[in-house]
Amino acid sequence: ARSDASLAACNPETESGTMQLLKLDVTNDISIDAALEQIGRLDILVNNAGMVKRALEFQSENFADVINTNLMGVQRMAQHCLPKLALTRGCIVNVASMWSYFGSRTAPGYTASKTGLVGLTRSLAHAWAEHGIRVNAIAPGWIATKMTQALREDQEQYEGIRSRIPMGEWGRPEDVAGTAVFLCSPAASYVTGALIPVDGGYSAA
Repeated sequence: ARSDASLAACNPETESGTMQLLKLDVTNDISIDAALEQIGRLDILVNNAGMVKRALEFQSENFADVINTNLMGVQRMAQHCLPKLALTRGCIVNVASMWSYFGSRTAPGYTASKTGLVGLTRSLAHAWAEHGIRVNAIAPGWIATKMTQALREDQEQYEGIRSRIPMGEWGRPEDVAGTAVFLCSPAASYVTGALIPVDGGYSAA
């Protein structure tokens, strides 16, 4: 959730149990520790917090802000969660991007952060295998989210992108979530250090 309002709109009651909703700032170590003190067992960490400032990222201050959230935020979360994850031999899923494969001419900070995230994923997978922790990443392509809403509302851009996707349609958030579920499941018990594109074949075309 990106705001208190959207967090409040979440229903903590599910068919399989009750969710605990916590708010933290991935750029702040104190905030992370305070949140972790409120939970007990930790089996899975999904690093999904991110931001993009597009052309503003050519300015050093904005570039640094994006790196601090998208890359350093993941490093902070992983490091702070390590003790709990080691106890459960848990797993980490980092959300990278199709821009981990390509260079974006309009979002250099975002591209750099997501490319760096792939390297961080592989390094942590190597370093923390001894703790039984698996670390993988997902690289979503063109997914129908709030971040891509403006593009989808522009019919010309929407169709231009859709026509380049081999599977012929934009992805859904559920497509990304399903891949995360796989990576956290026993079916992926021997998978670590991997980057899985979820892009309808966009990166293969």
